[in-house]
Amino acid sequence: MPLALPASMLLPLLIAPLASAASVGLAYLFCYGGFEGPVDWAMNTASHGDRDRRVVALTFDDGPDGARTPALLDALGELGVPGTFFVVGKQAEAHPELCARMVREGHELGNHTHTHRYLPLASKQSVARELAAADAAIAAATGIVPKLVRPPWGGRSPSNVRAFDRADKKTVLWDVNSYDWKDLPPLEVARRVVDRSRNGSIILMHDGGRDHTGTIAAVKILVPELRARGYELVTVSDALT
Repeated sequence: MPLALPASMLLPLLIAPLASAASVGLAYLFCYGGFEGPVDWAMNTASHGDRDRRVVALTFDDGPDGARTPALLDALGELGVPGTFFVVGKQAEAHPELCARMVREGHELGNHTHTHRYLPLASKQSVARELAAADAAIAAATGIVPKLVRPPWGGRSPSNVRAFDRADKKTVLWDVNSYDWKDLPPLEVARRVVDRSRNGSIILMHDGGRDHTGTIAAVKILVPELRARGYELVTVSDALT
């Protein structure tokens, strides 16, 4: 007959995995870009611009995408709105002509790493290689080396931010998450953005990764609404000055 462990011994065995899972979850939230925390306060990352200026910045991650980015650029052009595109290096290699078009049409480009890797678990050497490879791809397409960086999912650690600083880049997060990546109806995405925007807000949207065709429709709704509330739409660098 197998021996039964006393409850005093069983309880720590049951608690240990739960505590470990909770620690991993808290560490993820601590590093996730949607939550401003001690890393940001200590290392001067940017989740928004000047709260005294009636400006907001639209940002688009994970592209360029050969199918959706051209339509988004068309929409931004029709609306007369500059965007800030955080470009994945491999996507820039695949679609250099779209990166060149972004610059030509007055948009701003930022570095979003080369492979869209989650950086808090990466070594500082790996982070430096990710940034350098993405810089090279963007520079080959546009002649410009980005001064802004946004880590994938906003994931950053103190070591990551130091690596960004060494690469002479400003770390940019966001204070308004559009949730366009949840494939919400465009009107719901637009309402979320408009209702949550404040002076200096940096708005997270996407032009790559999943099928974000709804993002384009949402942009066409939210831009007139933001302007009606007195906001000027600018690039991130403009919002931060």
